[in-house]
Amino acid sequence: MDTFPNSCRGVAFSSNSSCRFQSVKRIRFWIFIAINIAIVGAICPVAVQAQTTSQPHTFFIGGSRQVAVNIPAGYSKKAPAPLLIDLHGYMGSSMSERTFSRLQAAAAKRLVIYAAPDGTVDANGDKFWNASTTCCNFYHSKVDDAAFINSLIKEISSKVSVDPKRVFIFGHSNGAFMAYKFACTYPKSVAAIAGLAGAMDINPAVCKSKIPVNVLAIHGTSDEVINFNGGFMYKNPYTSVQQTIGQWLAIDKCRTPAVMGKPFDIVVDIDGAETTPSVYNCPLSTVELWTVADGLHRPVLDWSFGNRVIDWFLAHPKK
Repeated sequence: MDTFPNSCRGVAFSSNSSCRFQSVKRIRFWIFIAINIAIVGAICPVAVQAQTTSQPHTFFIGGSRQVAVNIPAGYSKKAPAPLLIDLHGYMGSSMSERTFSRLQAAAAKRLVIYAAPDGTVDANGDKFWNASTTCCNFYHSKVDDAAFINSLIKEISSKVSVDPKRVFIFGHSNGAFMAYKFACTYPKSVAAIAGLAGAMDINPAVCKSKIPVNVLAIHGTSDEVINFNGGFMYKNPYTSVQQTIGQWLAIDKCRTPAVMGKPFDIVVDIDGAETTPSVYNCPLSTVELWTVADGLHRPVLDWSFGNRVIDWFLAHPKK
């Protein structure tokens, strides 16, 4: 609405004190409107873009443990999208995991919502996940990271359209321990998990899940930190790769032997097709092992790694 008096139209700004006052009021009014529009736009960018987007964008959740959530180009509220949570290793971070795992770019290409949260900081100043008695809550924190990750899934799902049958978790090292812990604790909330260079508590009773979850374990035979054949960390035992697979075969009620697949290449600094898949087809899920011949704890991953893992996730929704 234009509230400028007719008597002041065409009058020089400085020639009439009443008109000068009205001019100032008018300018202040439109400045007020402009500022409020700017504030609404700054506070609510996701609400504006969440319906459908031709460009990727990011919003933040998690309260005091802030997490960036990446929405891919092509996302539409009318088509619920898959969600991937990517968990870093001990002493890692969200930023280091985004670079290491190769999953962020692969997720964007396949229209997967992506988030890489941070663990909490321990007494030594290192970020960790409270995942098991072995790794890596060395200072006995009471933080419940499984509940935290579940809250992230709920918060993301409240802001954008997430397909509940395609919620996935990947983790490396301590993050892999955490992915296993999450599937044991909240099996209804996740369709599939993948763990690189991780393990579980040696006692199968610790994982109380009775609900099948698709599981992919990826492990190097020369892992110098989490040994392929199991071991101890500060006198606490962790599972061998076969024991990890065995626990999930029992939970998922798998009865058939593994089917060996064709080897492929996912590690830059190992020549040839160093990775061999072993697939267990279960009644309501799949349990799979990728054995990386001569693979170390923190391999230099090829770009194809991210694509293969995302494709594996997408092929294993919740049944």
